[in-house]
Amino acid sequence: MDLAGVKKIYFIGIKGVAMSGLAVICQKRGLAVCGSDVEEKFITDKILAKNNIEVFENFDIRNLACNPDLVVIGASWDETNIEVAEVKTRNLPVISDSELRGILSKEKRTIAITGVHGKTTTTALISFIFRAAGLDPSFLIGTGAVRDLGGNSDWTTGRHFIIEGDEYAKSRDDKSPKFLDLLPAVTVITSIEWEHVDIFPNVELLEKNFSLLINKTSDLVVACGDWESVKKITVGNKKNTTYGLDDYNEWQATEVKAEFDFTAFKVINSNGFSEEFKIKLFGLHNVLNALAAIIVSLNEGINVDALKNILPKFAGTERRFDVSESNGVIFIDDYAHHPTAVKTTLEAVRHRYPDQEIWCIFQPHMASRTKAFLNEFAQSFAAADKVIFADIFASAREELQDVTSKLLAAKTAKNHRDSVYVGDLNQVVNYLKDKVKPGVVVVTMGAGDVYRVRDKLLN
Repeated sequence: MDLAGVKKIYFIGIKGVAMSGLAVICQKRGLAVCGSDVEEKFITDKILAKNNIEVFENFDIRNLACNPDLVVIGASWDETNIEVAEVKTRNLPVISDSELRGILSKEKRTIAITGVHGKTTTTALISFIFRAAGLDPSFLIGTGAVRDLGGNSDWTTGRHFIIEGDEYAKSRDDKSPKFLDLLPAVTVITSIEWEHVDIFPNVELLEKNFSLLINKTSDLVVACGDWESVKKITVGNKKNTTYGLDDYNEWQATEVKAEFDFTAFKVINSNGFSEEFKIKLFGLHNVLNALAAIIVSLNEGINVDALKNILPKFAGTERRFDVSESNGVIFIDDYAHHPTAVKTTLEAVRHRYPDQEIWCIFQPHMASRTKAFLNEFAQSFAAADKVIFADIFASAREELQDVTSKLLAAKTAKNHRDSVYVGDLNQVVNYLKDKVKPGVVVVTMGAGDVYRVRDKLLN
């Protein structure tokens, strides 16, 4: 289907990061947009309010009185949701949010940024570069907001659509990755390792799905060859180019120099390219994100001098090394929720604040992930002085698991000198408010709502 005949569109689960962005895109395309979700506050609430999109808080069949021409259902919802059941009873036209992304991807030259780690920052950075270079891109980014872009999505007259490609399941019934609905001209693969253990029983299934995405990509695949799984699926394909820190990649970031306010590095390639760049972002993972953005930008005709000017102006995205300060306490909020990302992010925090005390408040995301990576999580907090565990942010999509944050805290205590389980987020706030002193770096970390701890302490 296409959107040509649609005038009113309704989103069930509109507060999701992708759903909110899609709602804004549809509104910019001239459609009447509204939707529903739970009462709980989300980081996307301000985006929806800014764009004057009507949101019904609580699901109710009376919300459908607007008589939409098309209903978009978020991946978290099925017929157990009263609105989804009603929509099916009325035989209203229905698509998933993944299918809507696929429809949009066919209208422009689509650049899909995928990978287990780094895709949100890389998507935002490429979107920022393209806009600053005058290419007027459309984009969809999986976060609440990007301060440098004014939101998490846009739909414009430019020829490019830059989109974060999600490897998670399309719906509760369809476990195929959302990114397979896309039709990309260019695909970036930032990383592949075992993740989403609730739907992928092993890394081989992830590799298989990324291979399918490579086959769907028409022009160029830009893949980080530092990951064994990436090397495995990209060898021998002429449309693939690899990048990374290791010298066997076609593009390499080298001579990395981390300063307090920026990171400098040199980019070289097998054809003799050699240029130096700077970014405001921190950590080797962000050097790699920037390198991917540089390769894509050069491929789409943006010159080196423009890149050197634009890159240092990008300030990052919400919930990715998001820094604030109050009364001498430094707060860093980050979305890291996999052991690799936790370890890498905390190492970047330590490098930036080498002499300060670092406290990490970690809220595990999903019991299945916590159970599968229990030992890896327990060894990923070495760069922090103190680790405070909040209760697991559970998912309605998964069955109960015999794992708790208290168990993770006990496991971590075998490797870390100071780790403690506290309880829910309100208990964490009460535990911290009389203990945090000026000079301490407080890192709130996880893919749930752990950022509320920061917000309450700031207030």
